[in-house]
Amino acid sequence: MTAELSETVHERVRDWLRDAIQTGALAPGSKVVQTEVAERLGVSATPVREAMRDLHAEGLLTLVPRRGAIVRMTDPGDMAEIRRLCELLEPELARLTALHITDDELAAAWRIQAEMERADDQGFLRLNREFHYFLYDCGRSPRLATILRNLHDATPAYLPFAFARLAERRTEGLAEHIALLHACTRHDADEAARLITEHWRPVFDEVARGAHPAG
Repeated sequence: MTAELSETVHERVRDWLRDAIQTGALAPGSKVVQTEVAERLGVSATPVREAMRDLHAEGLLTLVPRRGAIVRMTDPGDMAEIRRLCELLEPELARLTALHITDDELAAAWRIQAEMERADDQGFLRLNREFHYFLYDCGRSPRLATILRNLHDATPAYLPFAFARLAERRTEGLAEHIALLHACTRHDADEAARLITEHWRPVFDEVARGAHPAG
């Protein structure tokens, strides 16, 4: 296997595992068995092992000697700190996005929104992440976008957990996305900042109520 092909396989395995964790398909605390992943994806053990190391470095997996890997469980104290940081930083990046987003970028965001409206639950969670991360990039502040991605990536369990407990949250969230896109179309920075704060609050509130999957 060439180095280039090996890297492609490694990236595919890493992306599959990351997606499974972030959509809740691999629950916090569950064991990730190297041989099972390799068999499921039809690859050798080497790219799986490399992918697990990458996700350990990202904080999504905990490597346990002679036991494989465990999906990381987020401490409630970590969640409280992450919430504080998100509440400080999300509005600022939403303001920048509203000011800098182009017509082409708005059209792309609307396409992601349309896909979300048709998606099943797993697809919705995946596209929801894509929607927000795409808008982060439209703010033309790559460092701030990276910080917020890292904050959300460090807590993969809370979003599927909150959506499972709040049956109405999907419908509400889609409506809030539409309002946010309209604010961005008007380049209304203050309204975009307000909307993104309101958008995340129900999810964080539900996690804080106590039944977080890590707790």
